[in-house]
Amino acid sequence: MPRRSISITRKQIIDAIVPLARELGRSPSKLDFQARTKITQRAIERHFNNWNEALAAADLPPNVIRGLTADELLDDWGTATRKLRKCATVAEYLIDGKYSRNAYLRRFNSWAGVGRAFYSRSAADLSWQDVIKVIRDHEARGTRPWLISPDRKINLEATPAASLAPSSITYGETLDFDLLRNAPVNEAGVVYLFGCLASKLGYAVEAVQAAFPDCEAKRKDADGLLRRVRIEFEFESKNFLLHKHDVAGCDVIVCWRDNWEGCPLQVVDLSVELEKLKKPAA
Repeated sequence: MPRRSISITRKQIIDAIVPLARELGRSPSKLDFQARTKITQRAIERHFNNWNEALAAADLPPNVIRGLTADELLDDWGTATRKLRKCATVAEYLIDGKYSRNAYLRRFNSWAGVGRAFYSRSAADLSWQDVIKVIRDHEARGTRPWLISPDRKINLEATPAASLAPSSITYGETLDFDLLRNAPVNEAGVVYLFGCLASKLGYAVEAVQAAFPDCEAKRKDADGLLRRVRIEFEFESKNFLLHKHDVAGCDVIVCWRDNWEGCPLQVVDLSVELEKLKKPAA
């Protein structure tokens, strides 16, 4: 069973930092530390005001944030993928990679965006062809077909240039809705449809971002008062689990299909809400 954060002492945290720094050859980032030790953010914050304070307690130099170039980030992602012989997930990358997840998200907006950027940059680079083949094999298997094209699998016999040609667009079932002719087939369609329906569903969107959670909005509750809600968009509600999001950081999942039985969060199933809106008021 995972350790409860309240049971972790200050000394245990320091004693875990020191050997990890020795293994990495540098001061670990907080994400490095959490990925390898399973000690939670809450446990760290209970004993230290910030991560650099924890590093100082372990007699290590602080993490210095500098402007990493896209090439530095992509080269290190490519090196991790080459070593694994598969497209590195966030957790897999953090084991051997040099940089933090946030460094990639600040530059590429999403983890999928890292793979897309690598392919776009390196498809014709002979020194990276082994990694390009890993990416193309990954796409062909359909594991998560988004690195090369978000909407289709690639033809393995195609040249890199042909692989990057505009993809054929796929359509969902026809909708009787004037602002969207066909049902969403991905998360982007869910975001657009929610934007169309938000006011009708009682939401006022304040901000949309690439990081988790996707959206901040105000919602009018039964008492007539507006309250802040944090929204995560998913094509299917259960994708929230697959993406390993923290339920404590979100209030509402907005999706096209609700398939998460026992979901602890409120779920707005747009396919259901659209049908309700089509029905004339009694």
